[in-house]
Amino acid sequence: MDICFEGVGQVAATFQVSGEGVQPGMAVTLTGSGTVGLGTAGKLPCGVVLGGVRGGAAAVQIGGVVKVGYSGDTAPVVGWQGLACDGQGGVKTAASGLSCLVLAVDTTAKTAVIKL
Repeated sequence: MDICFEGVGQVAATFQVSGEGVQPGMAVTLTGSGTVGLGTAGKLPCGVVLGGVRGGAAAVQIGGVVKVGYSGDTAPVVGWQGLACDGQGGVKTAASGLSCLVLAVDTTAKTAVIKL
């Protein structure tokens, strides 16, 4: 039996996208009013991009369970974990980060399934 958490409680909104290189599956942070982007490392994530950027806008999952890449030498651990954006579309562990429930971690693929 496959275990699947993705999409549980999904809440999404459309945002303007600032900067280049924002792709589906990337963690983003608020960069302005109604605007998201990769931001700088250490900023709190506001969500994960669901679809491609069209007309300068994209759907962003702001609540629920989602898979996101992580960076750094320390993998998130299952349970409550502080996470921050890494500035490149992933997240990294951070003591003062956004408290997220980490449901699964794949250290080979460097991804984590988190509840925003």
